[in-house]
Amino acid sequence: MHFEIPANEVERLSGFYRTVFGWKFEKAKMPGFDYWLISTGPRGKSVGGGMYKKMGPNDGARNFIGVEEIDSAIETFKKAGGTEVMGKQEVPGQGWSFIGADPEGNVIALWEQMKPARRAGRRRKSKRR
Repeated sequence: MHFEIPANEVERLSGFYRTVFGWKFEKAKMPGFDYWLISTGPRGKSVGGGMYKKMGPNDGARNFIGVEEIDSAIETFKKAGGTEVMGKQEVPGQGWSFIGADPEGNVIALWEQMKPARRAGRRRKSKRR
């Protein structure tokens, strides 16, 4: 689905990726959380990414794997030998994430995209003749 890169110095590290790969960075509108969206290429061919201020010494890059239903995916992940690093969290208006480690200790994240809400009471207008 997407990836995230933590950084101690976001400006410096985003400059590195901008120079090396030509990536574009845009500050996201997320109250209370400094987060930059990363575009790795032309629209439709870009892998989605993000960069944020590193939260601790063991905070490393993450790859997010898309799942249809995060609760059952978490259960399957744990039963198969995965361990929880950060429990299920909602990203308001976007979806839900879960961060875990595989049996070898590699950190991966699960992501369930929020489904668009249907607008109640909207009907198609009929054409009058």
